[in-house]
Amino acid sequence: MRAHLLIATIPFLLAFMPLNGDLNTEYYYNLKFMKDSGPPRAVEMVRIDNLARKMPVASKGILFTYRNRTAGHVHIAGNFSDWTPRPMERSEKGVWYYFLDSPDTSRLITYKFSVDGIWVQDPENPDLEDDGCGSYLSLARPVNSDTGRRLTYRFISRTIVEFRIYRPDAKFVALVGDFNHWNPENDLLKKGSDGIWRARKQLREGTHLYRYVIDGEWLPDTYNSISATDRTGMLCSVIVVGRTGVTAP
Repeated sequence: MRAHLLIATIPFLLAFMPLNGDLNTEYYYNLKFMKDSGPPRAVEMVRIDNLARKMPVASKGILFTYRNRTAGHVHIAGNFSDWTPRPMERSEKGVWYYFLDSPDTSRLITYKFSVDGIWVQDPENPDLEDDGCGSYLSLARPVNSDTGRRLTYRFISRTIVEFRIYRPDAKFVALVGDFNHWNPENDLLKKGSDGIWRARKQLREGTHLYRYVIDGEWLPDTYNSISATDRTGMLCSVIVVGRTGVTAP
């Protein structure tokens, strides 16, 4: 499906390609009429005004959005700007947006929004990192990275862990371990629009064994390189809490 909005007075269009979507499908629309916000997404910007200037028309980057009809000013800042706030533009529907042109595709982007002078994390992006000051930074993965498919757990704080697994076709994912009596009903993961299942859990300090239950099948955490067997000889993944504070790769 492709809808073209080629209006001479429109300064640019957006070819919208979700990070987890089908890259063969492109959706064209003008950012000034954007109705919905969402997590960061890979896009290709098509600048109609550059056609007459014989300048590059298309450029790839990351689109950041934030929905707030009542805000007077919204800025974005992150490691891509050395944490210098950059102004975001507002659509007619109250969606603020910022296009990061040609980002470093090997770099993990950390960012926050400043809404009328108050710093907030991206409310529609579940990928967060503890900033060490009692709050969180929002994360945007490199556009050309496949890390979204090679996920394992990460620490949110010293004892709070976010368990993550990329299984876009799964119907049910649960976390089981020695911390919840290996009961699949205790800790269910929630699937995001990016195909990643997530669950946050506070664990006691020490070493824990865990597995995932995916559509009835018990499996270790594929991208956690540390494993061990339990009393029955079943292969389990291992997480050490409260000693390192360093997330698995």
